[in-house]
Amino acid sequence: NQHCAFNDYRFLYDDQSYGNRAWVIAGGDTVILRGGPWRVGFNQGISSNDKWCYGGSGPFDCYNPPVPPGTATQHTRILGENYGSCNATNKTQIFGGFGVTVALNLNDAQYVDVSCVEITRHSDCIRHGAPAYPSGCSASFPLDDYDGDGITTTNRTHDLTLTDLWIHGHTDRGIIGPIGANVTCLRCNISYNGMAGWDFDDGRATVFGANASWNFLYSQISWNGCNQEYPITHTFPAISCYGQSSGGYGDGIGTPSGTGTGMTVVVDHSSFDHNTQDGIDLGHMDAGTNALTFTNNSSYANSGGAVKWGAYFQTAVINNNLLEANCLRMSAPIAGAPSTYNTNLGDFCRAQDGVSFNLLQNATATFANNTIVSYAPTTMDIGCWDTSCSNSTFTFVNNIMVGYNNPTTWNMGSQSSGPGAFYFQQPVGNIVRNNNLYYGVRNISCPTGNTGEICSSPLFVNQPTWIDETSLDNFNFNLTSGSPAKGTGVVLPFVTLDYNGLLRGVTNSLGAIQ
Repeated sequence: NQHCAFNDYRFLYDDQSYGNRAWVIAGGDTVILRGGPWRVGFNQGISSNDKWCYGGSGPFDCYNPPVPPGTATQHTRILGENYGSCNATNKTQIFGGFGVTVALNLNDAQYVDVSCVEITRHSDCIRHGAPAYPSGCSASFPLDDYDGDGITTTNRTHDLTLTDLWIHGHTDRGIIGPIGANVTCLRCNISYNGMAGWDFDDGRATVFGANASWNFLYSQISWNGCNQEYPITHTFPAISCYGQSSGGYGDGIGTPSGTGTGMTVVVDHSSFDHNTQDGIDLGHMDAGTNALTFTNNSSYANSGGAVKWGAYFQTAVINNNLLEANCLRMSAPIAGAPSTYNTNLGDFCRAQDGVSFNLLQNATATFANNTIVSYAPTTMDIGCWDTSCSNSTFTFVNNIMVGYNNPTTWNMGSQSSGPGAFYFQQPVGNIVRNNNLYYGVRNISCPTGNTGEICSSPLFVNQPTWIDETSLDNFNFNLTSGSPAKGTGVVLPFVTLDYNGLLRGVTNSLGAIQ
């Protein structure tokens, strides 16, 4: 119960004795990290007898042991010194190096809070992708100064709160591993990680913990599948990006298959962009009656789909989102990014759809007040993973769907008349569609026969014409006063505010922005 200072972050869990690595704190204590940056791992890569982890483990395992668990009433806390007024520039930095597997080990963490910390590494060699650019990392002595993942978790990790974290520049994943209940990321930025942003798949088909639940709030997942330059000199410091066909991966959010488990998911006020595969892929969980809430988010310029999920979300609520399926964007130069970023990048539009999801019998999927812009061959791809979905319900109301004709997608299944609107792989018993606007998409004939549906330009404030891949970069989704989408929606008791937090009232407009 007294303050105690250490002159190196690692002294908190490594007293440099033979094999004696344990936290000096107890469960429920608070650690405040001052100054920095603070290294995790060996001090040097030229010897196997580095003073850190001496005799206890080699350089790859020279990370913190499990954090002592707190309690429901008193969490263990690891805080950057500016946690009370944290912003983008005053986080305390820890960085992994000389081959350490993970910068912050949160395996089995329970009732733990981490706040106002930057987690990164100080080099730009890569471990995934071919040909390796700017260079591959040496994993034998002398070691290059790199790490693997930013954070790891297990299915025994529960009641974990991550707040104001910037997790970037790791050779593998920003965060990896299954979780248990009540794991929350608030104002997290997970970007420029070589393989993926947050990957719940540990590669061993590990089940999720009991009542697993994940909340991703006011956060960002960007440029994963891309390796970060060091030192950072560009606005978008992606020095090299790779997809699956060139030895990379690239999901912003990835999930495992074959585990026989799932989790409840809430994603709100978050963004997913410039990931080399899907922006958010929740498509592989394969058990449970889970719930998905996906609201007030944006997704754009991902090389796969904007958002996708699997059938084991028995209820899915998708409201107030801005979704752009411009899946070839990373095939072209991007102002502010190194010219080398996409030299070895492929797999563009690999999903060939913008939004895809699957249903089981008796499942419900509700789309309300979304704005969807796409040139992917299919805008919405809907499947049934059951013997029948005769009692399942797909509700689509108050949405705007706009298609663009991108000739590069014609050999993927698109046509000169634009992308397809809906594709049902199998029948869905109950389809409720009303008060939607369609423009530039195929397979929609107007009048549609559904109440309040129109085919007309939405007349956005900035509605660009198609020239090239830069055309959709600065889309302004606000509606002009003369827009046919203005005030023509139905009042929905479960969508009272718009994407910007404005009250919708009785003059509900179509799309995400009132």
